[in-house]
Amino acid sequence: MIEFHHKDIQVAATGRGGIETCYILPNFQIAFDTGRSPDMLIDIPRIFLTHGHLDHAAGLPYYISQRSLKHLPPPDIHCPIEIVEPMTQILKLWQKIEGFEYEIRLHGMNPGDEIQLRKDLRVRALASHHRVPCRGYAVLRKSRKLKEEFLKVDGREIKRMKDRGDDIFEDRDIPVFAFSGDTTIEFLADNQAAQQATVLFIECTYIDDKRPVARAREWGHTHLDEIIAHKDLFRNEKIVLTHFSKRYTRRYIHHILAKKIQDKEFLDRIFILAHDD
Repeated sequence: MIEFHHKDIQVAATGRGGIETCYILPNFQIAFDTGRSPDMLIDIPRIFLTHGHLDHAAGLPYYISQRSLKHLPPPDIHCPIEIVEPMTQILKLWQKIEGFEYEIRLHGMNPGDEIQLRKDLRVRALASHHRVPCRGYAVLRKSRKLKEEFLKVDGREIKRMKDRGDDIFEDRDIPVFAFSGDTTIEFLADNQAAQQATVLFIECTYIDDKRPVARAREWGHTHLDEIIAHKDLFRNEKIVLTHFSKRYTRRYIHHILAKKIQDKEFLDRIFILAHDD
């Protein structure tokens, strides 16, 4: 797995298009997708599935079974509401095959639905655009901020107002992390939380003319050319491009990005999550 760090966002990541996708955020005790269920995933109690394709969800029965064998509490699995019923059937069949029962906690999510992780942190489901039902997700942190009308007030006066109990603060939701799942570029335009997230993981399956934009859109994916064309929507501190087609090496990806992206400030914010093995 590849380690990614930015501020307090720590991710253990596997992102191979068509092979395996799993992003583990140990600080928040959550993961997005299971891939083939890497070992460190077993101790994570809550998973958000983007969709049911095998490279994103094949490890789910193994993950649940392994937690049961380790006598860990049943995990909470959040997924598109459209796949709760077939996923439940699959898990019940695996119980029959394995010869023991485990508790199934599948929670269907529509775009806009939210799950509270802790007092200051929750996850919101976002609309994605793929060939099958799919959700992106954003991790939102609640933060108390000075109201805009008081931003230019002298610090000593702010303290006096605070001591008097004046209403000068407001709660704001700060998107600290977002993940697109498999999607076309419309995901970005449709989801302000993704545009504003401190760290955005966004799929970039195709990058060159051998697989043009039209091919990417046909299969419900995003092309590098579309990301470049919409670069003004990316207000993120870090943009993690992931889910590259297995036909690309890390070296080739770096070469293409350096060739195509002329905006140095934009390029400097990009982290390439690519595997050579």
